[in-house]
Amino acid sequence: MSLFKNPRGEQPETPDPDAPIPVTIFDLSKRYDLYCSTPSEDRLYEDVRVIGIRTFEKKKQDFGMSLIGGYLEIETRNGARMMIPHIRMYMICEHGSHPDYKVLRIRKADNDA
Repeated sequence: MSLFKNPRGEQPETPDPDAPIPVTIFDLSKRYDLYCSTPSEDRLYEDVRVIGIRTFEKKKQDFGMSLIGGYLEIETRNGARMMIPHIRMYMICEHGSHPDYKVLRIRKADNDA
């Protein structure tokens, strides 16, 4: 006996435990908020569109593209374009969404005594 009943009387579909985790590509028609960290500050690139990836390496046919040294090219609302190192990003949200999270611990900076 189930504790929760489906209003239609149908059993909810259970995911196949052996199925791989789905991998999807970013929707490049949407705008995003990118949260990035630099050694001296945290930054929010707000309401930007992802244009592409730029790299100094040649594209490898067999193994895809390595992103070591790669940059994410973004465009602001006013059309300004910039490239930011992808390794500095720690969160991406669709523009206008408000992610819920809890701060578990605040680390002290080296210059805090």
